[in-house]
Amino acid sequence: MSETTQTTKRMRRQRSPEEIAKTRRFHVQLLIALVLVVFASALAGGFVWSDREDILAGAYRMHSMDDLSAALSETRSAYRARILGNSTEGMSASWQPLTLIANTISWGLWGDCAFCFHLENVLLHILVVIGLYALGRHLLSHRRHGKRIAAWAAAVFAVHPATVSSVAWIGGLPYLLAALFSIWALVLFTRLQATSNSRHGHAKRWMILMVVATSAAMLAHETAYVLPLLVGLVAAFESKERGRKPLAGMSMLRWTGAGLVMATLLGILALRSLMLGSIEFGAAYPTESVANNLGSALRHLWYMIEEVLLPAEPVVSDAWRVTLSWGAGEVAALLGTLLLIGGTVIGFSLKQPAAFGVAWFLLWSIPGVGIFPSDHYHTSQSLYIAAWGLVFAVTHGLFLLWRPVGRQLVAGSEALIYVPLILVLGVMTGFSNARWWSHAGLFESEIAHDPHYMEGRLELAKAELEKGHPQKARNHALAAMEAAQDKNFTGFWSSRDAYFVLGRAQYELGAHAEAVANFETAIELQPTAAQSHYWLGVTRLALDDPLGAEMSLKEALQRRPGHTATQADLGVALVGQQRYVEAYPLLVEAMNAGIKTQRLHRALALTYIDASKLGEAAKQLEQTLEYGEDATDRARLAWVAWQLGNREKARADLNIALQMEDETSDYVDWVRSRIEKDID
Repeated sequence: MSETTQTTKRMRRQRSPEEIAKTRRFHVQLLIALVLVVFASALAGGFVWSDREDILAGAYRMHSMDDLSAALSETRSAYRARILGNSTEGMSASWQPLTLIANTISWGLWGDCAFCFHLENVLLHILVVIGLYALGRHLLSHRRHGKRIAAWAAAVFAVHPATVSSVAWIGGLPYLLAALFSIWALVLFTRLQATSNSRHGHAKRWMILMVVATSAAMLAHETAYVLPLLVGLVAAFESKERGRKPLAGMSMLRWTGAGLVMATLLGILALRSLMLGSIEFGAAYPTESVANNLGSALRHLWYMIEEVLLPAEPVVSDAWRVTLSWGAGEVAALLGTLLLIGGTVIGFSLKQPAAFGVAWFLLWSIPGVGIFPSDHYHTSQSLYIAAWGLVFAVTHGLFLLWRPVGRQLVAGSEALIYVPLILVLGVMTGFSNARWWSHAGLFESEIAHDPHYMEGRLELAKAELEKGHPQKARNHALAAMEAAQDKNFTGFWSSRDAYFVLGRAQYELGAHAEAVANFETAIELQPTAAQSHYWLGVTRLALDDPLGAEMSLKEALQRRPGHTATQADLGVALVGQQRYVEAYPLLVEAMNAGIKTQRLHRALALTYIDASKLGEAAKQLEQTLEYGEDATDRARLAWVAWQLGNREKARADLNIALQMEDETSDYVDWVRSRIEKDID
């Protein structure tokens, strides 16, 4: 073939910038449409799991500018505990100031619109998918059909079930933000001059934007701390693609960019240390043995690989079987990992894109096997961005199988293998989104899948308490405690929460003595939890122990100053000790704040009686009885009515009180004797 003919063919293969831009727009539009169609079912979801506290109850959003310093100086668990008065036991020191600010902005824009929060997540997922498409195009730009492979890889990732837990759950925002800014930081890095012969273009601009994106990713979630490793991977792969040495072949501009990413990480760690007083991550490993923890991590790694390569409905349960002694499973996982790493190194030297994808997965999996802080040792959200690596590798492999060596590929014919795969994954993901519609439904399905899921049982116990089903709540709490006894499994487990929820259920069932014992145990496990002190005080009120209640409620106020409900019940405890003058301002302030309970109305009535404000006392007693009939309260109302001169009402109320008592109480007898004496 003549040189002229070859040149002509090369010119035919070259496409104009307008054609390239048109194809890029077409791919982006298809990716956007694909995500919107598959994740449309997620938009029907509500606030589930921690969303109800973080968003609705305001546990992880700012309420005023005064909270900004706390957003920067407190871990996620510490910030939530300060707002809710909860325990921080078992929670890792995850630092997510950008996520906190994002929650605050979203709440200011949408309020309690769950649809709006879910739409935000879907839009963030779209930006992540587009970023991965842009990164894939660049990495495969020197390969024929590389741009189409990048588009198919982004499409498969866009609908993969591994993305469900992060996108369909509002609480997946930290992982989405970290992924979004990480991907675009890498895209910006690829804009820098790769080799000395590459064209310069706005290098300073890309560097500044890259540092900003890197900082944002690391402030959203600690998974982004692996970014320097990913920058090295991208740079090394590009150097190999250009026929240069992986690292030595990098331009000085790339070295500068990589140095800036590393400097950003060191700066974030320094800021974290300054704000938190330490850079301790607090990651909890399942056992005290390094070897056993390694075994758990290795088996977990292969579980994650299986979740991507053999996708099924995403599992939320973090109940994970830990290694207590090495066996065949751990040995196989170790050998398999060594072979995987060895194969990746060989594939990388041979410039195989699949090797890049596997390396990407392994690096992004580091946080997912218990290295970086997380509320859970095993969490499905850690697969979100890692999954693209294996998807990228598999997509490229399928393309090679579809295009045998030496055979011309009909443009677009690869759709015959990719489209069915995307349809199957899309249907799975679309139906999996529905699990996030209901708080109780999510955890019921998870417990059915994994009976060892302790946190799921506690969440169901809390949900049953909210529905007014204390017996069911008690059963779930006891089941969670039983599951926690199996030391072969690990997962997020707060024993304080278990005893607290059990105490709440027993309080509602009227088993006040048992409830006191469980609240006291919860306090022993976590003395700083204001909620435990508060409910211990309330339960002591029910046991007619106002002095003990006063001590517990004051302790709760010390842990959570200015809490109106606690101040109100402290007023009730003071009334129980006939300290009416001290109680009155607390009770009135609670009433003005909109807190109205039976015991509060009763206490205020007694305070008015002591102050001889009988008319006000009568009103409070009437409101007390609206919550439920009580012989003592009815007799007290009869006495007040008698003192006000309303004899007929007094007799009627007294008769009601007498009919309610099988054996009349001392107080009812006293009121009857006083009224009969006055009649005589």
